[in-house]
Amino acid sequence: MEPMNTKQNGAGTSPISAERPAESALSAAAVEPVAPCAPPPSTVEDLAEGCVRFVERALGVRLDYRPETLPVLDHYLEQARGATSERVEALPMIAHMAGAYFGEVIRRRHASWWRLDGEDPTYWQVQFGSVYLAFSPVLFVREALTRGHRADASLDLAEDSLSGDPAALELEEDDREAVAARLAELPSVSENEYYAPSTRLEVIDIAVDAIRSRRLEAGEDTDAALEPGDYERGGD
Repeated sequence: MEPMNTKQNGAGTSPISAERPAESALSAAAVEPVAPCAPPPSTVEDLAEGCVRFVERALGVRLDYRPETLPVLDHYLEQARGATSERVEALPMIAHMAGAYFGEVIRRRHASWWRLDGEDPTYWQVQFGSVYLAFSPVLFVREALTRGHRADASLDLAEDSLSGDPAALELEEDDREAVAARLAELPSVSENEYYAPSTRLEVIDIAVDAIRSRRLEAGEDTDAALEPGDYERGGD
């Protein structure tokens, strides 16, 4: 990845201009502050703060890493889809920044850390410490920006979230079955809802709860004590 200039860090003009989101999304951001958390790697922090600045310029709302701000990010990305379809060169920048912000929301919500393999943020992962779960936030966001409209208006959370797609959750096989069963209980969602970061957060929360429940039923400790070395990536 080339060094980020000030425009990529959010100091320049936002790549999209959008109307303010619905009042429900705005009001969701006004809740309790985020609990103190160790700072992320500086490269992640720069990208996430760039997202904060771009969203504030476009929508007039300042993101603060609380889960309740994700509907605002949902709205920003929906507007950005149109911009990136016309300006393809803006896609990586928006995906990297919004993915870093989304990953930071998750990291501050669940005990986890960033794994930065290589210089391309697309494949950086957030890996959990209490359960075996990892995902690539930028891939999630990139899917939201590049998705095509399907004839079928609804998507299955269990089938799509746990598929072999690179943007799917990385889970152990026993846990995958438990998570799939839990997600299968939920109704299908619209395409817009499925790809929204706020929905992805709900899926991750459900996955963590399902894994803990499975471990409890199996007589295991509900929370593991995983470390970065417990996650293996291809080529390691």
